[in-house]
Amino acid sequence: MKHWATGIAALALMTPLAFLFFACGNSSISSDKATAAIFNDFNSTAFDFSPPWTICQSYYLGTQFGEIALGATSAKKTVDAGSDYVLMVAAWADPTCNPVNCVPIASADPQEIDPGQVETITMDVNDHQGPCPPEGVEPIPEAQYNRIAALWPSYNFYPYAQRAQAKACQPTDDDDDVSPTDDDASPTDDDASPDA
Repeated sequence: MKHWATGIAALALMTPLAFLFFACGNSSISSDKATAAIFNDFNSTAFDFSPPWTICQSYYLGTQFGEIALGATSAKKTVDAGSDYVLMVAAWADPTCNPVNCVPIASADPQEIDPGQVETITMDVNDHQGPCPPEGVEPIPEAQYNRIAALWPSYNFYPYAQRAQAKACQPTDDDDDVSPTDDDASPTDDDASPDA
């Protein structure tokens, strides 16, 4: 009888401790997570210029969001809360995402999301950095460019210094005003091409 009473007392003491352990454990697992989606608003009519970027690949805070058509929103994904750039592969005026038309682009600034937050991140002409920017958009920094090249090596992107050789960066004869020409970097005959 004495042993039985001792066991009951020990169980009574351990029960709240176990509750605290599992409660704290579950909190630490979920408290650093958030929910994010990415909205491709590059065709927005709110701006004077709407670059026709189809997002062919997308990545944010360690999570792949995949292809996002113009005007579409990705599926919601669970991400680690924090701050990072949205990294993308985009095709200029090509909804089929032919690799020859694809180039690296990124959000203009790191996007922050707090634990437990549900957020849709909008990508539009004002919120991105391009490989060969039109309309005064800032060029993508080399660090973000190289991260994208490492995430999706199958695209064989040009080295950063030669990125203006990409097809999407070349002006067209019939529509120069919508081609994302980079005035700061022009290809030369001596520049190397990426591997096929």
